[in-house]
Amino acid sequence: MYPSRIAPLFLPSLACLAMLSGCSTARMDSQWIDRSFHDGLAAGARVFVSCETGDDSLRRLCEDAWAERLRSEGITVIKSYTPGSVAGDAVANAERIERAARDTGASATIRMKLAAGSYSVFQPGPQVGFGIGGGSGGGGFSFGGIGVSLPIGGGGASTRHEMASSTTLTDLGRAAVVWSGSARTQVDGDAGAQVSALTRVTVDAMKEAGVVR
Repeated sequence: MYPSRIAPLFLPSLACLAMLSGCSTARMDSQWIDRSFHDGLAAGARVFVSCETGDDSLRRLCEDAWAERLRSEGITVIKSYTPGSVAGDAVANAERIERAARDTGASATIRMKLAAGSYSVFQPGPQVGFGIGGGSGGGGFSFGGIGVSLPIGGGGASTRHEMASSTTLTDLGRAAVVWSGSARTQVDGDAGAQVSALTRVTVDAMKEAGVVR
């Protein structure tokens, strides 16, 4: 046994179980692509990015996250919050975004809308059960048994928070949306980490779809 070599392998997963707020995860819920769009955003492209949210600091964190993530792909990002671009109260205006993007020489726009929400999860109390007979069949299922379970304690409901995003990629040459997708993260914690997780999973989906190369 070599505890000093093996133990570190389990530390990240144990830390995530102990402190969920520090382990933001995100997943794509849905996405759509215009199959006739074959150009994709390659290294050297200029993209105008805007994030629509009710909080200005979150808007800036979001656009910064896009700039950092796309920089690794060789893509230049023009942020909507930069001086002279788009005011916060106009970031939801598609025509204003498109006009500002064309003024900067961008070939496409990426618009991400962010929304926060919460939901309740019921957690039943501990149960006691018993079974009669039974055996194991092929394929991992069971047969021939009778089981009964009875609650022995009260349950409760907990509130979980999540952040969701909806993103569109518009090709300014076509003046049309060529890709869209939605994602969400269900981990409580730092909003900046959640935004980064949503940005990361969205860019990964765009790369898999071929709209970012």
